[in-house]
Amino acid sequence: MSDPTARLLARTRRRLFAVTLGLVALLVLGIGAATAIVTLRALDESVDSALAASVTATADAVHDGLPHDSDVDQTDDVSLDASDTFVLILDAGGNVVSNPSRVSIPPGLPDAAAARAATATGRDIRTVNAGGTPVRLLTVSVTPVGGQQAGFVQGGFVLVLHDRQSQTVVAAILLLGALGLFGAAIVTLIVTGRALVPIRRSFDAQRRFVADASHELRTPAALIRANADVVEREGLVADDGRALMADIITEADRLGRLVGDLLQLETDDATGVPIEAQRVDIATAVEATVRQAEALATQRDVHLAVSPTSLASAVVSGDPDRLVQLLLILFDNAFDHSPPDGTVTVEVHRAGHAIQVIVSDEGPGIPESERERVFEPFTRLPGVQRDRAGGTGLGLAIARRIASAHHGSIRVADAPGGGAAFVVTLPSSGGVPAS
Repeated sequence: MSDPTARLLARTRRRLFAVTLGLVALLVLGIGAATAIVTLRALDESVDSALAASVTATADAVHDGLPHDSDVDQTDDVSLDASDTFVLILDAGGNVVSNPSRVSIPPGLPDAAAARAATATGRDIRTVNAGGTPVRLLTVSVTPVGGQQAGFVQGGFVLVLHDRQSQTVVAAILLLGALGLFGAAIVTLIVTGRALVPIRRSFDAQRRFVADASHELRTPAALIRANADVVEREGLVADDGRALMADIITEADRLGRLVGDLLQLETDDATGVPIEAQRVDIATAVEATVRQAEALATQRDVHLAVSPTSLASAVVSGDPDRLVQLLLILFDNAFDHSPPDGTVTVEVHRAGHAIQVIVSDEGPGIPESERERVFEPFTRLPGVQRDRAGGTGLGLAIARRIASAHHGSIRVADAPGGGAAFVVTLPSSGGVPAS
């Protein structure tokens, strides 16, 4: 996906999808957690209520006195797992004196710690492990009428079925939550895609308008420039109007550059920067471009210097015309921000498996907060040293796209002597450092 607009919309859609799905996930998680807490609490309360009813009934039955010790032997040896609830009657020492539920008493019961706690508070409820079986245990202290021997009623509720029900509830909530999130993800993906359709159409309409307007403006701008040249060359304007005619020519040139840059920018947006890759010695290309730019540097009252390079050759795979265009953009930008009689320096270095071309000026530099913004279209850098027709604010945006088309990058750094340094990094395609 080479279209920057398409990449922007895709990135926006992913972020919108992630944020929306994240909010839905939090909502589902909250509802699921609340449902689980309420349901599990209801199950726990039902267990405690059933247990309390059994223990209270037994405690009321022994209010007239504790049973005799012989009652403890009256059991049918019913397995504990076969009964949800059971009740034991204990004496003051915590010994079983009666087993009304007729169950086999598992190891660990009666629970002496629960009996001691019930002695202090009158009532104790806890969950214990009795012979490997989880049991909810309620112990109540009882004192028969007349202050006879005190004792305890200890009732238990086997939690095997309860725990299975709790696990089933949690599993069902997790399953429903996962299905809900899956459905929400599908719906969110569809909705976010449809939400961006008007924005995509707006981008497309804007692109078509800019491209069409650029095509329509190119011919009038060229005609204005040509006619102004004829008027000036043929002396068809009075002396006091020559300055105005010069302004017309200058502004026509500026309009022509703006139209050209707009057209290129929109074309590159839609199709990507077209390149015809071949092996290019970037060091040689830099020297040739410097020769072309020397006249412009002289016109701007700026010196252009090539720093000695340590490379015998710096070969990259790229389009030589596009690379020259990239360098000219950087030179023009550096000339604009250099003081009168300043120096613009270009260097070529090897950086690992890459080649770096650095164009430095002696201008005011670029604040770190602005170093990414300068590559946005129509951004004009502060600190231009002279009045001139001016750039279009599109050059650096085009330069970055050319660098990206060559699988490289461009960034701004501080120049060693002050000013800004534009660093272009391109992948090397061979070349051997000088020995």
